[in-house]
Amino acid sequence: MDEIEERLMSLSDDEKIDRLEYENNYYYVKILVMSLQSDKLKLQMIDKLQDYDKANLVETLQSDDLKLDYLRNMKQGDYKKADIAKSIKSDELKMQALSLFEDNDDYNKRDIIITMQSDENKLKAMKQHIKAPYYFREILESLTLDENKIANLNLLSSSYDKQKVLESITIENDEQRLSIATSVKDDYLAIKFIEEIEDAEKRIQALDLLNSEEYKKDVIMTLDEKQRMSLIERIKSPIFQGQIIDSITDDNVKVQGLQNISDETLRSNVLMSLESDELKLIQLEQVQLEDEANRSIVIASLKDDETKISLLEQITDSNNRTLITMSLSDREKLKEAFLDSNRTYTEIGLDENITIGMEIESEGIMSSQIQTLKKVVKKQIEGETRGWETKGDGSLEEGVEVVSPILTDNREDVEDIYMVCAMMQKCGHEITERCGGHIHIGADYLKSKEAYVNLFEIWGNAEKIICKMSNEKGTIPRMGLQEYAAPISSKLNAALESETVNLESEEDLEQFISEIQDVQGDRYSGLNLLNINNGKNTIEFRIPNGTINADTWIENARLFGRIVQISQKLAEIEKQSELSEEDRKLLDLKNLLKEEIPEQEKMEILLELLFSEEERTVYRERYISSSKLLEQVPDEKNPFQETEFSKVDFKKKKHTLGEFHEVAVNDRTEATNDVTRETLQGVKTEQLEQSNNKSMEEK
Repeated sequence: MDEIEERLMSLSDDEKIDRLEYENNYYYVKILVMSLQSDKLKLQMIDKLQDYDKANLVETLQSDDLKLDYLRNMKQGDYKKADIAKSIKSDELKMQALSLFEDNDDYNKRDIIITMQSDENKLKAMKQHIKAPYYFREILESLTLDENKIANLNLLSSSYDKQKVLESITIENDEQRLSIATSVKDDYLAIKFIEEIEDAEKRIQALDLLNSEEYKKDVIMTLDEKQRMSLIERIKSPIFQGQIIDSITDDNVKVQGLQNISDETLRSNVLMSLESDELKLIQLEQVQLEDEANRSIVIASLKDDETKISLLEQITDSNNRTLITMSLSDREKLKEAFLDSNRTYTEIGLDENITIGMEIESEGIMSSQIQTLKKVVKKQIEGETRGWETKGDGSLEEGVEVVSPILTDNREDVEDIYMVCAMMQKCGHEITERCGGHIHIGADYLKSKEAYVNLFEIWGNAEKIICKMSNEKGTIPRMGLQEYAAPISSKLNAALESETVNLESEEDLEQFISEIQDVQGDRYSGLNLLNINNGKNTIEFRIPNGTINADTWIENARLFGRIVQISQKLAEIEKQSELSEEDRKLLDLKNLLKEEIPEQEKMEILLELLFSEEERTVYRERYISSSKLLEQVPDEKNPFQETEFSKVDFKKKKHTLGEFHEVAVNDRTEATNDVTRETLQGVKTEQLEQSNNKSMEEK
């Protein structure tokens, strides 16, 4: 403040009025008027100020009544209006001021209410003048008394807003925590206070305040093991019960708790969790489970195969006997029970370096019991028990998913596939529209970007054909194809055409895969690449329907494995300076898949690219059967009705879709070599023979 300002402000009100008579400098005029002590004189001189400063002057008045009078004459929407209202000291006059604002001006009304002195007046004004509950939170946060905050939490609809109000409360003891948990009537908020209650008995008391089974389980898990065991029946969910059981390490606590458990299934689950076979058998005798299914899962959980077999005579139901047999560790006994001794189990027909994974989904009454086994077809490898995992799947109804360990093409792994499928069949399980038959092939087998390009071109240009030949003869793809295994060819083609990602020129393999994953989007793709460099490191093929036919699993593993295998082989061929006739033939077959040729002709080219002559029959029959059935089904039951397929060509990305046919025809006319012509001629000859045979049969 300079010397002149100090002198002006030190003047008396009368001297300031005299000075204002001749002062022309607006800056000094404002100082003189604003510094007047008398409200009356300020209002007399207010017209000497500009509109903005007039409002500032009114804020300095001592009289709330004068401020309110001034507010009544202000225009709606004047942003200084709220500042004047906030400067009013009386809650009663502030309440009157609120009525001077537009109905939808909740923002300014909230800010005025927050400045009130009384909690009661704040709440009254909020309920009377605020239309949008969104503005309630900050008003409740401003309340003086914590009990008023808690009592009015029900006015807030958002758990987040309630949490912010509660964070403004100072909590000092368990009684307050329990009181808040009782008042909030919101599990998400209540558990935050319940878990902080120091007294275990009060924590137990608070369980009744929660509706969520998961939150109840979380509170129980904070207690000691005896208390957990005594409260386990407060939870009805078998999943959460299982988590509580698994958290108890003292078998004596479990045994003591068994006496107080009324639910037989829960008792059997506790028995299964006991570490010692001896203790299990003693308790199994004492507890006397009446349901044979419950006794069976306890017997199946025993470690000793001989004991299990000796107890089998007590079990009469065939499904329960099968369950116990499935739990055996002795491979020879499993083979005896689940393999056909008169059959030779051949290999899949893949490179020994290709790894395979399978997810066998089925539905049936034994699903929950099968899940209790955790693993079937177990092996001890380097001190670790490995096997096929049994677990639930949210997409199934009363279903189970049996997931393989990493498999390779060897006799033992092939036998395991047949055993697992036989187990599901003997348990009376079935396949529904909800079941998928997903196969994983290890991504490590593909060594370069070129190998992946080959995979995408083979898959993309034959995707519809592969969909038709991915299921056993006499079936068509399930209706969930578009939802759970959508084609990727159209996405790849769109990315190549638009050049939205650098697919052609990107040389860094990891970056290339990342860009392809971005093109794919979510995991619900027929060719799922999201596992690569992300945990499993597999290429997932999601097209097949579910099945418990082991032959179908073997054939599909061969189909998808060969696609990966030939993709790598072609990449190696492309690097060679000199090519054999067989090498050129393979390259030409792959390129022929890009051309505009009849679908059945393309199907034969794909088969020749992937399989030996004797292997092709099963896939040809699948394709023909599926094609005929799809022609007969109504549109609403045709999985291809809303499914889009496209060409995929990393070398011709500059061409538009409209040009693709012409380019393909010209390239084929000009560049097809003798080997390719022979291939096509062979295909056409075979088709002609099939047509003639069919005509003869009809005659």
